Formats: sequence, structure tokens, C-alpha cells
Amino acid sequence: MKTKNSVLLAAVAVTALGSLALAQAPPADKPAHHHENLTGPARERHQAMEQIGDAMKVLGGMAKGQRKFDAAVVKTEAGTIQERLEKAATLFPPGSDEGETKARPEVWSDRAGFDKGMKDAQAAARALQAVTDEAAFRPALGALGKSCKECHDRYRMADEH
Repeated sequence: MKTKNSVLLAAVAVTALGSLALAQAPPADKPAHHHENLTGPARERHQAMEQIGDAMKVLGGMAKGQRKFDAAVVKTEAGTIQERLEKAATLFPPGSDEGETKARPEVWSDRAGFDKGMKDAQAAARALQAVTDEAAFRPALGALGKSCKECHDRYRMADEH
């Protein structure tokens, strides 16, 4: 039963991550690179999150069976995610909520909660880096996906379509 629940959790996480990736696709009437209007920390955190999204796509493809499980690839992609999360955590200084941003005001008004969410995601990425066998991969990816989704749900504005 535990294996069935782990696979289910991984499938839910991959689906959620896929939804997040699709939600980030620009509407047809907007330029593909709307982040070009961003400046300073908002631009840097957007770029970091895009790199995280790219790494998650690789891992999601592996979880869906579209690519063979490869522990070295998992370690590399999870390492990219961890590094980008660590960088992103430093890119929300006071005052960076001005201008174009998808960050909700709660990032700054609930800073302790936001910082905890970032640390939880970093820890999940570190745990995923340590995965060496396929049986542990989906549950570890699911934990990372859940952590990312919780933070996005609380601290990121939804895209308007």
C-alpha cells in the first residue's frame, strides 16, 4: 500500500508541476519573453524560477516514464533546483515588491512563513539529490513538488488567462 501511495503522490506532484509549467506559458496576446520588462531582483528571481522549471521538466519526464531513470541526471537536476532555490531566497529584499512581480505581498508580510517554505523546498531538493534508486525517485520528487506547490499557492499570484 505504501508503494501505491508513493506512486500516487508522485503522479499528483508531476501533474501539479505540469500545470504550473503550463500556467507559466504566456497568453497568445503577450510576448513570449514578458520577463524582459522585469528589472533587479524581480528579473533575477524570475530567471531562477525558470531554471527550476526547466529542471523539473526533465525530472517530470523521467517520472512519467518518458525518459529512463538515471540517478546522475536526478542528482544534477535536483542540484540545479537546490542552487536556484537558494539564490531565489535572497532575491526578495524589502522594496522588491514594487513594479511588475508575481510575488504576493505575503512574501514580505509573512516573511517567516515564506523563508520556511523556501527552506523546506531546498531540503526537499537536497533529499532528491541523494536518490540513487528508481523506487525512491517518485516519492522524493513528489515531496519537492508538494513543497513548491505550497509555496506558490501562498506566495505567488495566479496567472491571469
